[in-house]
Amino acid sequence: MQFYQHAGQILDKLGRKEGTIKGLVIGDPKVRDKKKMYALVCETLKYKKVLNEIVDTTGICIQEKKLKRSLALVLIHDLLFTKRGITVKNSVPLKQCVIRHQARLKAELAKLKIKYNAVNNEDLVSQKVKDAVHIPRYVRVNLHKTTMEKAIGAFEKEGYTLIETPDDLRVLEKKTFCRDQHLSDLLVMSPKTDLHDHPLYLSGDIILQDKASCFPAHVAQAPEGAHAIDACAAPGNKTSHLSALMKNTGRIWAFDLDERRLNLLKRLTTKAGCKNISPVHGSFLEVDPTDPQYANVEYFLLDPSCSGSGIISRLDHLVDDEDEDEQANQDGQEGSHQQRLRSLAEFQISVIQHAFKFPKAKRVVYSTCSIHAEENEQVVKTVLSQTDDFELASRDTVLPSWVRRGIPDEFDGDTNKSDAVIRTVPAEDLTNGFFVACFVRKSLKRSLEEDLTSEPTTPKKKNKKKKKNKAKAKASDAAVDISP
Repeated sequence: MQFYQHAGQILDKLGRKEGTIKGLVIGDPKVRDKKKMYALVCETLKYKKVLNEIVDTTGICIQEKKLKRSLALVLIHDLLFTKRGITVKNSVPLKQCVIRHQARLKAELAKLKIKYNAVNNEDLVSQKVKDAVHIPRYVRVNLHKTTMEKAIGAFEKEGYTLIETPDDLRVLEKKTFCRDQHLSDLLVMSPKTDLHDHPLYLSGDIILQDKASCFPAHVAQAPEGAHAIDACAAPGNKTSHLSALMKNTGRIWAFDLDERRLNLLKRLTTKAGCKNISPVHGSFLEVDPTDPQYANVEYFLLDPSCSGSGIISRLDHLVDDEDEDEQANQDGQEGSHQQRLRSLAEFQISVIQHAFKFPKAKRVVYSTCSIHAEENEQVVKTVLSQTDDFELASRDTVLPSWVRRGIPDEFDGDTNKSDAVIRTVPAEDLTNGFFVACFVRKSLKRSLEEDLTSEPTTPKKKNKKKKKNKAKAKASDAAVDISP
């Protein structure tokens, strides 16, 4: 019964926002069979809404005083939704608490199927879960340690077949894979591909990262030798990606308030072979932009806390689904869900505005794993209304090949602004729900545009340039002559 009790405790911790499913399962030393525990928690969350209805209708937790709700959820899940049932002896008291109500529990499940027009149990899960099934396994090739060609070759030696990138990634079958059509360092495999025990993953040659999560580092366009800041960095996938694109040159300061998560970042980026990352335990908002050590920081990755409403490749978001539905049904009252979105947006705005204060800030990439306009377009709109120094980067520098862009109505119909930002829709784009915007300093953008549109140099100016070049050449020759 301890196994079920631990599962119930993990559900309680998820409800209190104390971690993710994966983190809580892996980090629990009492859980021996972590795969089995992860599966039970995930499956219980899939049917959480239905299970809660059954618990409430039957009043089982009221009648059985020893049965806590979280424990009831995992036990009733196994009783109703698995062939094996509750895998402990019938003599165990807590199992008897559930078995005594078996007939009523099954009757309530049957009623709910009728209520929701469900033919089978799978019809009872949320649309988010159904969409998640179709998301492929995205594999980022870690350019610190290998190349695309070597990674592809390694998979082919194991019996995988590389195919032309299909229009619909749902056709990918087991042991087939392809290159991603938008990102040069990403491979795509069947959703059922499990690489957690694969040698390339264990060595850090590949990183399992959702496609949309790979957008920010590419959009940043930080060159070799640059100085950059990842403001909310842990667990570090975006940080290590930026490091790889910078080819381990320059320097990246990675900030995070959570010491445990920052230690995870240290482990993962070390495993990935990153040598240009400086982890910092602390709040980015408390960093002095005029501090000399950040004098040359030009590039920023900002991925602050958000609702996580776009994440469907993992099931942590399901913890909040029922609460959000309840808040949406309250007449004349603003639910805690809207209050939380407003609070998150205020924090997100403050992070962006703080990045703008750095004297050499050139390119500031803001991203969320949210589908809510309150955290996306509306945040961008507010920030733009409060700055005279920054504007949105044009589409041609923000992953132009990606078709889905922002919502025009959220920018008062300004299609130039909506076209400059990126959105993803899980069911259609086969990746988590995501949003990316890039801010650039106006003076730098104008300077670039002037360089591109400037008139040809006059003959007189050319002669001056030639004289300068000759002078430089002489100085260079002199330097060569006197060198050891």
